[in-house]
Amino acid sequence: MRITIPVCATFAGFLAAAHSAYAAKSITFEIKHPPALTSALAGRLVVPGQLTGDCAKEFGDLLFQDMRAHDVAMAAPNSPAGGAPTVVVSVNVTRCEGRQQQPILGEGLPAVHISRTDGWFAAEIHAVDSATGQEIASMAVHGHAQKENESQTSNPEWPAPSDLKNLAVLQGIGDAKRLYAPWTEKREIAFMDNKDCHLKQEFETAKSGDYEALVKEARANAEACGSGKGAMEAWYDFGVASFISHHYDDAAAAFQKAADLNGAKLVGGLLDESRKEAAILKAQQSKAAAVAPAAPVQTGMLMTNDLVIKLVDGNIAEAEILKMIANQPGRFSLAPADIAKLKAAGVSDAIIAAMRNKK
Repeated sequence: MRITIPVCATFAGFLAAAHSAYAAKSITFEIKHPPALTSALAGRLVVPGQLTGDCAKEFGDLLFQDMRAHDVAMAAPNSPAGGAPTVVVSVNVTRCEGRQQQPILGEGLPAVHISRTDGWFAAEIHAVDSATGQEIASMAVHGHAQKENESQTSNPEWPAPSDLKNLAVLQGIGDAKRLYAPWTEKREIAFMDNKDCHLKQEFETAKSGDYEALVKEARANAEACGSGKGAMEAWYDFGVASFISHHYDDAAAAFQKAADLNGAKLVGGLLDESRKEAAILKAQQSKAAAVAPAAPVQTGMLMTNDLVIKLVDGNIAEAEILKMIANQPGRFSLAPADIAKLKAAGVSDAIIAAMRNKK
């Protein structure tokens, strides 16, 4: 699985077309993404693999330290995993450097002398199931940092290349978090708010950020409109609501209906992207199933309230979470306030009961 980072600029054309031809306004949606490795890491330990290239050790040390900080279960350094299934995470760094740039003479009087240093980092992270040798995920990470000093009398001292290189490495860690930590993408997308098909009310729901309610409302409005007046816009909105909620098959079907109702220009690349994301999601699920442990294994992972919430946020199946609670050591807090927090996070009654019954 190749992790693809969505490019917000892709939507600039969509927004322009929507505003020019339809009653649409743009909304900045906050799309919450689960970590790419959530299901693959369930019940497994992470083992550091090969670190190749300049800065690879420094980047690897920071990466594994940050994974531990995000409650990723890891094998102790220089010790066997004790028979637990493992995922080997390796890093190949292709660029890690800091470089002084040509000095610049700025405009104005007196002229400003500028000394600038840039830092770059590029690497690929690979996660491989140790039992099968199958690659579970890979991600390209990048960093680019820039700093400058100014003087009105002479060329100032350049910022230290080592500092800029380190800043670029840290940016690479920011990219890498998407493998093992939830992340939020802010994306501006056109959304319809005409009078037909209750779309004005739907627009207000979209602005509120209640995306679960938005999906239900948008589906009902689109189905009620059918192919009548405002139907194209209603199906488009349902496609957007489904897309930002990761229901990519529904999004593709809705965008196709909007396109069939003379909305092809509005849909733009959203239909293709929905189909692509649906295929990626299915591939992820297929790979996760292919490397699933054959039998429950004690990994040393401590099940806690926070870890259960992270698993639920990562769309791990309830059955898998129940297995982990049954087979891993647990330390749960189940006071009334804790129960309320679990339910607010979407933890089911069955999971809470299993936590309560954990010996």
